[in-house]
Amino acid sequence: MELDFKGKTVLVTGGSRGIGAAVSVSFAACGANVMVDYLPFDKDIEGLKQVESEIQKIGGVMDSFAANVASPVEMESLCKKTVDRFGSLDILVNSAGFTSPAAVQTLTSDLWKSSIEVNLSGAFYVTQAASRYMMEKGSGRIIFIGSAGSITGGGGSVAYSAAKAGINGMVRALSKELAPKGITVNAVLPALIETDLLRDKEPDLEKRKKYIERIPVGRFGTPEDVAYMVLFLSSEYAGFVSGQNIIVDGGSTYK
Repeated sequence: MELDFKGKTVLVTGGSRGIGAAVSVSFAACGANVMVDYLPFDKDIEGLKQVESEIQKIGGVMDSFAANVASPVEMESLCKKTVDRFGSLDILVNSAGFTSPAAVQTLTSDLWKSSIEVNLSGAFYVTQAASRYMMEKGSGRIIFIGSAGSITGGGGSVAYSAAKAGINGMVRALSKELAPKGITVNAVLPALIETDLLRDKEPDLEKRKKYIERIPVGRFGTPEDVAYMVLFLSSEYAGFVSGQNIIVDGGSTYK
């Protein structure tokens, strides 16, 4: 099975760090034109430089655009920029997100609102904008990076789990609406992936290692583990897969 995305354009929100960065590089390695969305913050900019370097080394094609997923206007501009630059928008990967650990009694209303706005509403805003171009073409792939925390309640805060649970419902509803128009919609639900999100949740390396005891395959997941599933769902081989929330967790969710 060969995954070839030559002639396809993929837009990756949050594509400069963590899972998003692995998705961006993986698509470029398979021949896709990649538009990387990022925020103009130090960590994102440093991550973007790394992604650009890796894609240049493999002879891939990419561009980048700073846009905030929480802004519908900026998401419209991002999608237009992508089409203007590459001529199409074939695949959307919703990877932008964040978690800020907080117990229910310390979770502020501002943190609740920002978590829902970025993790859930932002994914909707860019999907709404991107799907217009896909409907004009009569084909497309939309992939959400969700979270197994939507099932287990993990992720560090009730706001994060609630937002990611909203993604699961959005995937099912969007699939019913968009699959008849040639656009499949799915989500990948990672758990215990070695990224900044996990390190921020538990900065202590030794305590973090204890999490491995909860993973039947005996290791943390990597961003590439998630990216491989995204590639498959975006490929022609997954044309009959839509409306699914697929867990990538090393067996930990239902242990």
